Order: sequence, then C-alpha cells, then structure tokens
Amino acid sequence: MSETKKYIGFADFEFTCGSAMYRLRSEMLSVGIVICDREYNIAKKFYATSKPNRFPKLSKQCRELTHLSQEEISSSPDSNEVLEAVVRLMDKYNIKELCVWGNFDKPGLQSDIRQHRNFGKEYSSICRIYNAVCDIQAGMVSRMKLPQAVNIKELASAFGYVPDSGSFHNAINDAMALYIIHKAVFTTDFRSCPEFVALVEDRLERMRQAKAVQEEKRREKAFSVDLSMEERDFYGSLDDNGKKQFIYLRYRIVLAMEKYPAAEEFVYIVFDNSGKMKILPKEKFNRQRCAAASDVKFFSKNSIESFIITMIRQKENADQKI
Repeated sequence: MSETKKYIGFADFEFTCGSAMYRLRSEMLSVGIVICDREYNIAKKFYATSKPNRFPKLSKQCRELTHLSQEEISSSPDSNEVLEAVVRLMDKYNIKELCVWGNFDKPGLQSDIRQHRNFGKEYSSICRIYNAVCDIQAGMVSRMKLPQAVNIKELASAFGYVPDSGSFHNAINDAMALYIIHKAVFTTDFRSCPEFVALVEDRLERMRQAKAVQEEKRREKAFSVDLSMEERDFYGSLDDNGKKQFIYLRYRIVLAMEKYPAAEEFVYIVFDNSGKMKILPKEKFNRQRCAAASDVKFFSKNSIESFIITMIRQKENADQKI
C-alpha cells in the first residue's frame, strides 16, 4: 500500500432497539466498514457482530429489523473489542473519518460508551470510533439537490444496488449502500439516471400531498371558531396568498386560545432571525427572552378579528413595497 494513497471509509452500525432500549440505553450489535481508494476501488470490507452488556437478549423488534439471531449475538465479543479491529483498519489506511448516513450512529455509540462505563469495562476503541464518525447525509442531499432526506435503501436502490446477500438494515450492506451512493454522486452523471429522477419526483409529489393535507388541517382549525361578518368579507377580498396568511394567523390564534382557555390578553411575537411565530398569554411574556423578536404586539380575546385584519393588511402593504 502506497503511503501517499488516500482512502475513504464508509460505516454503518446496528444497535439494540425496542421499548426499553431508547437511544440513551442502546448498545452496538454490529458494524460494517467499506474502505476504498479515491478511484472507488474497494480495498477492504469488514463486518462483525457484538454482544451487548445491558441488553444481551435481542428484542423482537431487533430481530425483525436486523435479521440478527440470538445465537450469533450471544457468541459475539464485546463491542469495544470488535471496534479495536476497526481502529486498526483506520490506522492502516490512514483514515481519520468514517462516513455514515444520518444522525443515529453517533448517539448509539455514545450510549454504548455509557453502558461500558456503567459496567466498568474498557471503551477506548468505541470512543475512537465515536470521534471518527462523520454524518455526510446533509451534504450529500444538498449536492444531489434532493427536496428532502431519503433513506439509504431507496437511494442506493435507485443507483442499482442490491445486497449480495441479506437485506438492508444489515451493517455491511448499508455501508456498501453508502459507498455506492457516494461513488454514483462523484463519478457519474447521476441526475440523468431514470431511477434517481423518478425518486426525486416521487419525493416532490409526497411533499406536495403532505403540504396540501397540512394546509387543509390548518384551514379546518382556523375556521373551527366562527368568523365574524367583517372577517368573512375581508377574507373574501384576499388573493390566494393573502388567504393563506389569514388562515395561518387565525390557526395559530385558535390553537393558543385552546391551550390557554382562561387567558384574556395575548401577545404575538415574531423572531426576525428565523421568522418563527409565537402566540402566548400576556402573563407568560418575558421581554428579555424575546429581545431578538422583530415584532411584538398585544391583543385581547375580544379584539381577535380586528387584530387579524390589521396584521394581514400590514403584511400586504409590506409586500407591495418590496
């Protein structure tokens, strides 16, 4: 192996799961590693299972998700011992980072470290891997111009990947899937791939449908409290954009009224840096905490209709000036 040759490491981990094994108590069950050079020639594959300390018995959910058997987990070494081998591979190929997909692996490894500490066991190799894990999902999604994050199975499948054996949610298969995705994005005209185009269109359509459902729910909630005659006339005079703004503001006010039924005075807060809106009872308003707010207005339960009309008119006037 040339000392100047550079390598990329892709990794996936499977962790204990089930009702009692939420993220803060999860432990590593398996790890898959794929190492390739910058031309995507695979130099090494590594796969191993490990036996948890706190939850050595697999839950039904774990068995169904990972297809791991109790027999192979029970006969496996400790995760720190398994990851010692991964550390040696990282050193051999001079790899500083292990690319993963999504934000699940780092919390899982952190939890495994916690369990090792609780059991008085060595965990230095888990720490080394924890520090090396690098989530590349957001950057890859941005590079591919995907409308939203896509799970690794769908994305790798769009690029023609089918596991040699087993299925996804298998650590080595998912590490291979990430390798395939990375290779496709950096070495091919992936935007011309029909399956990738179809995947993007499917995601866009799902987003459109979800947005339509959300908007209809907001509309139903906004109009669950009867409109006054003045509100009806004003709403009827608005264009489509104005109607959306009217519905959203009324929706948020109705939610606040339902959450705080005894409140008579409310405050409307908008934060300039995020555009986030809050509507709270006046007595819960803390001016210091809202120092970054770009707009703060007070209104009463009896003046909701005039407040909504005023705010929408102000928004329309502001939009016309731009």
